[in-house]
Amino acid sequence: MANRLKIFLPFGILVVLILIIPVLVMLIASFQTLDGGLTLDNYHQVITNRYYHLAILNSLKISGITAGVSIVIAIVGAHALTKLQTSTKQALITLFNMSASFAGVPLAFSLIILFGNAGVWRAITTALGWPNGLNLYSLTGATFAYTFFEIPLAIMFLFPVFEELNPQWREASAVLGASRGFFLRQVILPVILPNLVEVFILLFANAMGTYETAFALTGNNIVTIPTLIGALINGELTANVPLACTFATIFAGLMTLIVWVGNRVTRSKWEVA
Repeated sequence: MANRLKIFLPFGILVVLILIIPVLVMLIASFQTLDGGLTLDNYHQVITNRYYHLAILNSLKISGITAGVSIVIAIVGAHALTKLQTSTKQALITLFNMSASFAGVPLAFSLIILFGNAGVWRAITTALGWPNGLNLYSLTGATFAYTFFEIPLAIMFLFPVFEELNPQWREASAVLGASRGFFLRQVILPVILPNLVEVFILLFANAMGTYETAFALTGNNIVTIPTLIGALINGELTANVPLACTFATIFAGLMTLIVWVGNRVTRSKWEVA
């Protein structure tokens, strides 16, 4: 008992200090006015203000598209990675690990050099007379930028899953007369589905909470939940911390709902299997 207390007590204190207390403070502050009084006006503003609706919609749109595209590409990439030689595999894993951490302002600056209005790609397409429809400083551009660090992150999480798949399962299913499609649907998919859902949720949450990349590319021209929270906190004359806490609470609620739905999906699949 004493050993367990020594192990779990520091961890429990850490959870209370960095998770429970900040969440409680955020939740309480979302029901306060600038003067500290209790109110529901913050949530009323979120419900009735179309600008705030746009922020939530943009965040959901960017996160959903980015997570969906990234996980599809990552499935192919992680599967291909398992077929390579060990030395090549280790080199690519190191590269993906670095790429997954390459986000924020450095990523935005690199993309501006490559795909900006005066970037390398614009110069090449102009010289060759090719159309260049990518506007890096738009919602599409922000979505495009997010995939640069989401794809390697997804590959890093999915690679161990594909690495653990037993190749003898395919041989056994072929001996029993199962087609490749049946093998993928009935054997592989039930095994990797929980991991796919978890990685999708992780990518979605990562995109929802990303602030620096979107702000560096679009400033406040494209409003999202993180950029809106940043504007509400950093504004000198228009700072509104309670309203920022309201959006943070909504963000936490959305992520809780997505995690709950993901757990229900994976649980139902396991029950059917």
